[in-house]
Amino acid sequence: MSHVTVDWEERALGVDHEDYPTLLSEIDDPPDPLHLKGSPPQGPTLAIVGSRKATTYGLGLALTFARATSNAGWNVVSGLALGVDGAAHRGSLEGGSPGMAVLGTGTDVWYPRRHAELGTDLLSAGGAVCSEYPPGTKPRPWHFPARNRIIAGLSLAVLVIEAAERSGALITARLAAEQGREVFVVPGDVDRPNSVGCNKLLRDGAHPVLDTPDLMEALGRVVAFHPRLVMEEKASLVDPTESAIVAELTNGSAAIDDLVVAHGPGALALVGRMELEGRCVVSGGRVQLTKGTI
Repeated sequence: MSHVTVDWEERALGVDHEDYPTLLSEIDDPPDPLHLKGSPPQGPTLAIVGSRKATTYGLGLALTFARATSNAGWNVVSGLALGVDGAAHRGSLEGGSPGMAVLGTGTDVWYPRRHAELGTDLLSAGGAVCSEYPPGTKPRPWHFPARNRIIAGLSLAVLVIEAAERSGALITARLAAEQGREVFVVPGDVDRPNSVGCNKLLRDGAHPVLDTPDLMEALGRVVAFHPRLVMEEKASLVDPTESAIVAELTNGSAAIDDLVVAHGPGALALVGRMELEGRCVVSGGRVQLTKGTI
């Protein structure tokens, strides 16, 4: 354990505070207060969770998916643990949205010790750390399953990368499903212990994610189906932006990643909405206008 040496002021936010995360306030047992350092995420949020003993393959996926998610304007939330959590936070720092870490300690105590620098980097980049525990609280085994409901509650969707049959990531996925959030899973080898939990989630109906374009498609649909975010995106996406994207697509299909780079993270919501309206088709990470769309 290591105490924070920089001076970010902690705030204790009640559920009715204007800065309290809206999605988190909607769960059955939101932390009250929520102890927060840094800036709470603005915009949609994806939790990326998985094994503490992740393989090199799993760590690489977490880094890549988090970087792409962050570059697409989403915030990445995870638990600052070893393995997948740490890789996800590093990936988010390489993108445009640093995101948030949910701790099983007080916000003035880093655990594990080796992630003190990573947590400080999140704060320095404009991200946040939060906890339901008051300052000075040391790690206890029962803190971490409890904090998983906060990770799920902060997020529109959860992505699981490598999870054994008994895994905290599975607790997060189950809580997310109970909270009405989407659950995405990276499939794994059927004979690998770190894949048993993931494959069982897929068997039970979770949505498989195979690569970055697949994840971008899925996130676009999440935004399109979420009523509050649809209204926010409709207010923020002005006609010239939509016209520019449609004009670009009239010349042929385009990669979702390219549209996000060219037109901003709102392109994800726009493409998802256009797909729901039957104005385009999304396949293999590419978007194509349907016949008759102007």
